Amino acid sequence: MSAATAGQAGRHPAAHTLMPLVTDPVRLKNCARALMRHRGSPGSDGIRWTQYRRDLDRRIANLATRLSAGTWAPAPARHVVLPSWGKDIALAIPTVEDRIVHRALREAAELILCADAYPDWMYGWRPRAGRVDALHAAASHLTAGRNWVADLDVAATTRDADLNSLVDGLACWISDGTFLALVRTVLENLPTPLAPGSGLTPMLTNIRLLPVDERLRDLPVIRVTDNYTVFCLDRAHAELHAARVADALSAQGLRPSPTKSHVWQPNPEDLYLAG
Repeated sequence: MSAATAGQAGRHPAAHTLMPLVTDPVRLKNCARALMRHRGSPGSDGIRWTQYRRDLDRRIANLATRLSAGTWAPAPARHVVLPSWGKDIALAIPTVEDRIVHRALREAAELILCADAYPDWMYGWRPRAGRVDALHAAASHLTAGRNWVADLDVAATTRDADLNSLVDGLACWISDGTFLALVRTVLENLPTPLAPGSGLTPMLTNIRLLPVDERLRDLPVIRVTDNYTVFCLDRAHAELHAARVADALSAQGLRPSPTKSHVWQPNPEDLYLAG
């Protein structure tokens, strides 16, 4: 059994078919329109959104046909290095068409994951559950007197991820074999399975962390992207639960960031800040 599936041993997902959602031209066009709102660099083919939208209906129809026939294949990603928070980040930039496929896969999968897999206290990398929602939940804990927080940021969450473990982890919740095979095809084309720049990386990072979530589900905990906060009545319990989170991460080959993890008494607005 892979590490990603350790927390879901023996689970059999209900039968369902997601590929019609991925190949639906209306959904694909909606994905394209959503992506066009964010200006981004072109992929390896040099095509920008301004070019792609000129003949959008024909392009989308052609993409839907190839996805339905199983003949679609991802283009090579363009590799760039950008500075971010004092360090260099290697990005894999897919073509604009491949970004549409990534988004369509993620939107289809999250219909299942949000309903069945994600805990209620997980925010950030999921639809309609952002930092503001997490702050409201945190404020409730602090108001209840749990004002000592074990605050652990996961170090290098996307590094050294195993492709098979990620697909197996997704298969704990999704039964559509064709869909899973398409996800595998996308990941095999990337330099690493959780490459920054891929539209699937946030969702699949959640998949990597779900076994950790499972180990912590009895605690007053909130996860925002890859940051865990456990709310406690006193420092002693916060230290104890910080160790427990570290153990849960270790079981998945992960660890807390030594520079971003600590036990403290925060104000709600001080939590979940980028960087």
